[in-house]
Amino acid sequence: MQKLKYLKVDKTRHGQTRFYVRLVGKPKIRLPVDSMEDPNFGLAYAAALNGEVWRPAAKETRPQPKLAKALPGSLRALCERYYAFLHADPRLEPITKANRRKFLEEVCREPPSPGSKLSMGDMPVGRFDATHVQAIVDRRVATPEAANVRRKAISALFKWAIPRGHAKGPNPAKLAEGIRTHSEGHRTWGEAEIERFVKQHPLGTKAYLALALLLCLGQRRADVIRLGRQHVKDGAIHFVQQKNEKRMHKHMRLAILPMLAEALETVPKTQLTFLQTEYGKPFTAAGFGGWFRDRCDEASLQGYSAHGLRKGLQAMGADAGLSDRELMAIAGHESATETTRYTRKRDRDLLAQSGIDKLSAARFGNRTGPPSEGVQESGPISGKKPS
Repeated sequence: MQKLKYLKVDKTRHGQTRFYVRLVGKPKIRLPVDSMEDPNFGLAYAAALNGEVWRPAAKETRPQPKLAKALPGSLRALCERYYAFLHADPRLEPITKANRRKFLEEVCREPPSPGSKLSMGDMPVGRFDATHVQAIVDRRVATPEAANVRRKAISALFKWAIPRGHAKGPNPAKLAEGIRTHSEGHRTWGEAEIERFVKQHPLGTKAYLALALLLCLGQRRADVIRLGRQHVKDGAIHFVQQKNEKRMHKHMRLAILPMLAEALETVPKTQLTFLQTEYGKPFTAAGFGGWFRDRCDEASLQGYSAHGLRKGLQAMGADAGLSDRELMAIAGHESATETTRYTRKRDRDLLAQSGIDKLSAARFGNRTGPPSEGVQESGPISGKKPS
């Protein structure tokens, strides 16, 4: 742990860590944070040095209207039946269940039209159609991701309801048009970014170890933080991907590359997981993400993140000529949709070069450049004879 002047640390009998600043001749001031990784730690520490107690600004929250009792046969009544099914369904992750319920409740609160005193939730299921879904999407045209996740939640609701006789087809969300987004998402790492990161965080640091795990395995942060020596066997790492773990139980076996093997040699043999917090405990996915972004900022790589390394490995593999199936196997993708984002550029470059070579042969007789002065051309592409 980094030593800071006047900072005192102790632990309660329940194992909770508490931070204090004790200035000479003054009472100690407790910092309202749980760890030094908290983004507000610096603010709290600076305020305490001035003899003040820092408090986070109160968030302005708008109370959500309570959902009225569902009318029989209404969209809200259908949602409630769906919530009960989700609660008992062991295949979906808790976060997926919570998000679907959150988005569907927001849909139920929306008015069918601006100024209406009614809500979508009070509407009979039989009258809820694609026009209503489209209205929900169009109202969020400025935030495409928010629009599309609500459309996706409605689609999941009717995908469940129709075959069970709770609603009639077709699925209204399938008939509505989503919003195309052109966002590249997390920034993809390249060789230059990796070199810059390693220069700041060389072999032997926890940051380098994190980089090696993310880059050499190409997995999500939720998988990387769970890995330890118990997953190593016969020169490979064996694990089950965390995403959709209960539903798919996707077993992965990835060979340990030399860069990763070298980094793992620096990890104490007693650690249960390769990556641990400064308190010797495993990271949470969110905590690791924030910690790694801070290490990126230290290397002047603002805007880069852990997930960008997963994308970086896919891009490097595509440039190295790996097939779509090989890239899918490394990432654990079930379809080529994600993989083709990275192979598309490779294929486009190869096709463009092939096209240029053919044009060059047709125009200049297999020469890669224009003919020198005095050399007769083989004829223009148009087919007209030179004058």
